Amino acid sequence: MIWLASFPRSGNTFVRNILFEVYGIESSTFHYQVDYTIDHDYDKFVFVKTHELPDLLVPADKSIPAVYIVRDGRDAMVSMAHHRKDIIVPGSDFYQNLKEAIIADKGSFFGGWSENVSQWIKRADIVIRYEDLLADPIACVERIRHLHNLPEPDRDKLPTFEKLKFGIPKYGAKRDINISESEKRDQANRFFRKGKKGTWKEEMPDELHDLFWSYHGETMIKLGYSFEGEMNSPDPDFDYNISSKLGITKPKKAQRNYKVLIESNKLVSTDNDGVKRYQVELLKGLLPLAENENSGWQIDLFIHGEIHPLADLKANILSDFNMPASSDDPDSARKRTLFETLEKLLVSIVPRGFVSFLDRHNITIFHRAYEFIKRILFFSGSLLLQLKNLLRGRSASDTQENTKADMVQRFNEYDLIHLPLKHHYTPFVNAETHFISTIHDLTHLYFPQFHTKINISNSEKGMRFLLDKNAHLIAVSESTKNDLLKDYDITDDKIHTIHEAADKRKFNFKINQDDADRVKTKYGIDIGTPYFICLSTIEPRKNLTNTLRAFLKLVRENPEIRLKLVIAGKKGWHTNKLQLEEDWIANRVIFTGFVDDRDIPFLYSNAVAMSYISFYEGFGLPLLEAMSCGTPVLFGNNSSMIEVVGDGGLPCDPNEINDIKNKMHQMYYDAQLRKTLSIKALKQSNKFSWRKSVMETLDVYMKVIDNQSIPK
Repeated sequence: MIWLASFPRSGNTFVRNILFEVYGIESSTFHYQVDYTIDHDYDKFVFVKTHELPDLLVPADKSIPAVYIVRDGRDAMVSMAHHRKDIIVPGSDFYQNLKEAIIADKGSFFGGWSENVSQWIKRADIVIRYEDLLADPIACVERIRHLHNLPEPDRDKLPTFEKLKFGIPKYGAKRDINISESEKRDQANRFFRKGKKGTWKEEMPDELHDLFWSYHGETMIKLGYSFEGEMNSPDPDFDYNISSKLGITKPKKAQRNYKVLIESNKLVSTDNDGVKRYQVELLKGLLPLAENENSGWQIDLFIHGEIHPLADLKANILSDFNMPASSDDPDSARKRTLFETLEKLLVSIVPRGFVSFLDRHNITIFHRAYEFIKRILFFSGSLLLQLKNLLRGRSASDTQENTKADMVQRFNEYDLIHLPLKHHYTPFVNAETHFISTIHDLTHLYFPQFHTKINISNSEKGMRFLLDKNAHLIAVSESTKNDLLKDYDITDDKIHTIHEAADKRKFNFKINQDDADRVKTKYGIDIGTPYFICLSTIEPRKNLTNTLRAFLKLVRENPEIRLKLVIAGKKGWHTNKLQLEEDWIANRVIFTGFVDDRDIPFLYSNAVAMSYISFYEGFGLPLLEAMSCGTPVLFGNNSSMIEVVGDGGLPCDPNEINDIKNKMHQMYYDAQLRKTLSIKALKQSNKFSWRKSVMETLDVYMKVIDNQSIPK
């Protein structure tokens, strides 16, 4: 028995007819449809057609061979929407059918296109693209000979798609059902629609194409389907498993072996800020490369003094690296828990009035004290190590120097060291190799009042180190690149703009209203009440004070308005200024505190708009995440936000409360404008992808390693 699987409307009925007509092999089906019986002995047939996900199969034996037919998802969606309108639910609306099939809420539509494809490609022994099947049916079916000894084909009996559509084929026309011949011909005519590739270009509306790509674009690209509609071969480095199952010859191992070390202490921090998310997504994108023995890349991570192969930490990376510092270093986890406990303790014993006084006067004594105690705790581990060495009769200084020298020697074995955060340069000061660092922003220069002196000092020391090492820099936006050129003595060729992206698996439009209402209730948001959402760490740079004042002014001037303001995110520092100015309007503003990642897309999808009117951003990832959910944005008309948002929102002057208020008024009262901006926001978000960012990063790695001599 061999499973013959596909997402619906992707060609496995065509293959069944080829097997019957050309090879004389009958097949059966397995499904859970209550109105369509299956053969009681279906598992005795050589081939069994199914659309079900692998885990739902009976028998469940995973050793049973499988062939998967995959089709451009857009053509499959369009065909499915017509099939539902013409056969399943006659007279249903094509547009609505298409939208529902694209979203596949709660795993409907056989898990959704991407999920069905991803699970089956992992499970299948052979993958056949429908487009290749149309071009050369016999050649594609002959590949199955690796799994089963097929009879010799009778090529003269090869059925054309037109013959299937206008005849009474074995499969797809209900030939074995007791209905008239004309009814069977009518069934075949409706079942086999066009049998062409690229029909989505004529029938899929532009806004639904953008919606489709936001859900399924990453899977499409892995299979060689482009946004514009061209077909390519999957990338042999990143998609080598798919290439193999498609029958594409694996390339020989690259002659050049690139060795890259990525500093990764940020991964094991308790933060979930933009820098950590950047590094997690970068490493997720690099994982296939690290696992592909033919790629020619060795990628390792440096975490708290230890070097780990990237592939060894796959499980941690795929779970967003929610782990202790290393699998055998529980001490780091204990330190982190101790820091959190210490912070809570200090907050509980310092009088609130005194903390408010410090905050109002921009005094950072509390923060400095906290940093000082953290440093003591860090150094305590080093002191204990030295004490152990002394008790063993060894010189602590000698041991430490030998360890440092050994580590520097190991660093020098790498072609390149990547620092995703410039602050973390200190272990590498004596290394002599290529360096790249990702620069996320220059807020320590432009807004020093929003940083501690320690952070400013560390940032500048990191920049000096990079300049001394003649390092290349990755800027996450053109705005950040221009800032670097303006404020540092560095040439244009040393800075490479590589945009960040939103995780499309998490951030996409959520249609299920029951789930949305559950999330809103969880965070104290009234069901049915429209709201703007602000989502970020609550700190002065995010300009929530002016946002709040503008919103309150809007409500005062328009008392009939039902709008609320939802401020979501954990508190940073200097947040006590965010107090409501008038008690009578307090119920208009909701502070949710920390929001679970799984809930954020529901809050975005149901918001009137996102408000993110920051004074400055190096990129502005929350803006892109909201836009990926089809949510228009109000944004600060400065820095990187202009290039990230494009025409997917309304720009605001962050210093002008009236301008913010007027844009809020416009966004709320003009429904057509919101709809237009929503469509443009989703389209703009599709310009950014982590896969593209990872490939561009690798390209920079390669150019730096190949074209630049090691700095001395």
